[in-house]
Order: sequence, then structure tokens, then C-alpha cells
Amino acid sequence: MEKQEGRISELREDWGKLRTFVTVLWSERRIYIKYALVAFVVAVVIVFSIPKTYSTSVMLAPESQKSVLSGSMSSLASMAGLNLGGMSEDAFGVDLYPTIVASKDFLTQLFDVRVRSRERDIDTTYAAYLTNYQRTAWWGYPAKWIGGLVKALLPDDGSLEDAQKGGPKKLSKDETALYKAMQGCVLCSVDEYTGILTITVFDQDPEICTIMADTVVHRLSDFILDYRTHKARTDYEYTYNLCEDARRSYLQAQGRYAEFVASHSDIYSPVVKARAEFLENESQLAYTAYSQLMAQVQLAQTKLRESTPVYTFIESAYMPERASSPKKVLTVLAFLFLSCVAASAKLFYKYFIAEDGSK
Repeated sequence: MEKQEGRISELREDWGKLRTFVTVLWSERRIYIKYALVAFVVAVVIVFSIPKTYSTSVMLAPESQKSVLSGSMSSLASMAGLNLGGMSEDAFGVDLYPTIVASKDFLTQLFDVRVRSRERDIDTTYAAYLTNYQRTAWWGYPAKWIGGLVKALLPDDGSLEDAQKGGPKKLSKDETALYKAMQGCVLCSVDEYTGILTITVFDQDPEICTIMADTVVHRLSDFILDYRTHKARTDYEYTYNLCEDARRSYLQAQGRYAEFVASHSDIYSPVVKARAEFLENESQLAYTAYSQLMAQVQLAQTKLRESTPVYTFIESAYMPERASSPKKVLTVLAFLFLSCVAASAKLFYKYFIAEDGSK
């Protein structure tokens, strides 16, 4: 009974402190208004100083490549007694697509993409656009100026052009800065459950954002297409060239046989007969080789077609109408919330901690 009464007494005391604190807060509401006004002004200045950023996303479902040979090719291989169990999924799975997009080899190939702004006042390469036409907040200009000064004082030690002259691949300072900037502008993600690939591009101009999103998708598709069909294309080209050589050999052998028969049609001797049979057999052998290579060309063409990946576009690149950042309303609400927290903390310290300490 005594414990219950003590607990009730503590609750009443706590409730009294809470009422006292609420009363204090209400009596000092001018502080909240003052803090809120300051926070509102600061938030408005910040959100209108940050340049608008637009985003565009492209969603596509890549075709799964479980086997290099499937369907009719697997049936033909089994009929030939070949075991294709070891020929499994290719090295570039869907989960590696984000790594490919973020790589230096991929992003640096986007430097020369031609872009134009919605107002048509910018028409240049993507690298020049990122270097010369990017807007920044007013508080970022001192750091940008200092960075430009440091970059001008330090010597540059190479670029991608040196690699084209036989030197090793090396990014210059400007190219490295562009590469790092593009890492935050071009993003790729894969849904681990559905396998859907999402490519998102952020930019300060909506049309450039859309152009780059579409370009990234097609460049990635071409990259994967070139990788997956490289061996099949090489085999097809090699077999096709052999088939063309065999076709020419057959036509030459057939021409020699027809010419010999036509020129010796009125001569009946064992030597002429033997020579005619030899040329006829040579023509038949050339035709047999040609027909076998023609079948191999058709087989290689089928393999090339099956190795070609197919992408199903779920959502194409559309020009955004509204900026994705900054979130003006959320930023203002966040600053107002922080102003309330700061005012409450100040009053709590003033009336409870400071007064208790003075006592």
C-alpha cells in the first residue's frame, strides 16, 4: 500500500513538472516565433540558392543468359554427342551492371556525347557542359575559386590522349574531376528480387538529363552486346570466310571441268576420259566441302542470334517536368522543426538546469 501511494506521488510530481514546463513554454512563445522566423528565412535562402536538379530513370529487364547454347542448339549438340554442361552463365551477370556503369572505362566514353539544353543556349559535349555550365550555390564559389587556383599552379601529368599515342591509360586532373562528378550523376541499380535494371541520371537541365539517360542505356546495351556476342561473331566470321573460299574453289573446279569437257567432247581416249573423271571428282569434293561449310555457317549464325541479349524496356527516358531537388517544403519544415527543438532546449536549460544549479 505504501509503495502504491509512493508511486502515485511520483506520478503527480512528474505531471506537475510537465505542466510547469508546458506553461513555461507557452509563456515564452515569442522565442519560438523568433526562432521560427529566423529558421524560415535561412531555409528560404538556402533552398533558393541551391541549383535545381532534375532526374530521369530508365527501367529495363535484361534477358537472362543461363546457357550459351540453348533450345535448338542444345538439341543439335546432344545429337552430335557433345556435352555442354560446363558452358554456363556468362561472366557479366545482371548484378555486375552497376559496376560496369561506374567504371572509368564506361564513364570516360561519355565525355564526347553531344548534349543541348532545353532553352537551346547550350550545345556542346557532356564534358564541356560539366566543366563550364554547372551552376553552384553562392557559398561554393570560394572553394571553387581556390580549387581552380590550386589546379592552375600544379602541373598536369597526363590524359587519355596519351594512351592513344601508345602510352599507358591515365586520367588528367580535369578528367579525374569529371569522372568523379559523373559518378554522382549517373547511377545504376538492380532489384535483387526481380532483376529489373534501373538507370538514373541527375542533371541541372531536364533535356540534358534525358539525353544522357538514353545514351547511357544504349551504351550499356552495346557494351553487353559486344561482350556476349564477341566469340560468336568471331566464329561466324571465320566460318563465313572459309565458306566463301570453299565456294570460290568449287566454282573454279566446276569451271575447269566444264571447260575440259566442252573442249574434248569429240575426242574419245582413255587419257581424256580419266582427266574428265578426275576433274569431275575434284568438283564434287569442292562442292561437298562447300555444302558442309554452308551448314556450319548457318549453325554459327544461329549461335550468334541466340547469344544476342534482348532488353525489354519497362520505362523509357522521359523529360522531367519538376526538379527532384532541392525539396523546398521538406527543407523549410526541417528548419522549423530544428528551431522548435533549439528553443525548447534553451528554455529547458534556463528554467530547469540553470536554476537547479544555482540553488
